[in-house]
Amino acid sequence: MDTVFSFGDVKEIIEGADGKLHCPGICDDTRAIAANLAVAKALIDSGIKPFYDIVIGATVREEGLGGMCGMKWILEDLSKKNHIVATVSIDGPTAVDFYANATGMVDWDVIFSGPGGHAWTAFKTPSAIHAAARAVAMISDLCLPEDPKTTITVSLIEGGQAIHGIAQQASFKINARSNSQVELNKLNEELVRIFHLACEQENAKYSNEKEVKVSYEKILDVPAGNQDDDALIIQATKAVTAAVGLEANFKPGGCTNTNMSIARGIPAVTLGRGGREFGTHTLAEWFDPKDVYLCEQKSILMLMLLAGLTDVSKPIY
Repeated sequence: MDTVFSFGDVKEIIEGADGKLHCPGICDDTRAIAANLAVAKALIDSGIKPFYDIVIGATVREEGLGGMCGMKWILEDLSKKNHIVATVSIDGPTAVDFYANATGMVDWDVIFSGPGGHAWTAFKTPSAIHAAARAVAMISDLCLPEDPKTTITVSLIEGGQAIHGIAQQASFKINARSNSQVELNKLNEELVRIFHLACEQENAKYSNEKEVKVSYEKILDVPAGNQDDDALIIQATKAVTAAVGLEANFKPGGCTNTNMSIARGIPAVTLGRGGREFGTHTLAEWFDPKDVYLCEQKSILMLMLLAGLTDVSKPIY
């Protein structure tokens, strides 16, 4: 139920003459709250009695540095007393797209520090910024696989205290992602090697005891994972999508709350929000609810397959 926006950015929902709802965060992922509340009301009003319990939860800390902690907390809490059969999340655009595999993601905070000094009088002193720049150059030259898709970007570079001062500190952050945990682990190991190598190269340029050093930490670590294409939950998703007159589109990868379930070996899928949307993660975000009920219909059908109906049908798991 969280968005990327602060309270100051979200003032009101404006309904346009064309029926579109304008508001930052109206799609991602405020829409999921409306969908899940509608599903809960429909299940209660129908008098349906599922074989398994159905727990409907609203999570936070999915966005940014939250690292899906809300979903992690729910799974940890439920698993203390219950066996979790499967999970269904609502996220992502359209009524046909769905995600059932997990793109792993790691964010790094990297800090180079050194003695600093005057650019003229201490000119043989290693620079924290120069060491950081060496690291960034080596990172940008990495050859990453396209399949499984693996990406990396360096951002938020800061450093230095004066234009004529040798930098005492420099920092940057890294976002690394991969559809393979194996590739993500390899990339993380290579990054650590680069951090230290950048220091060694900068320090080796000068023959004195003054050195640049590096510290680093993972500030986010979301696991990658996959489910077989013939997994029951994937086939069930295709079936319920067809049942409402649509053809399912199985998207590769995906960084959603489903990651947390897959990491624990729990069958999981993320269904799209339905409707149409524009400008996700921007102040111009809008949502068009035309035919949005298809999302709720799919959710109900999926829950009935997963939970089963008492004295009517058995759960698929």
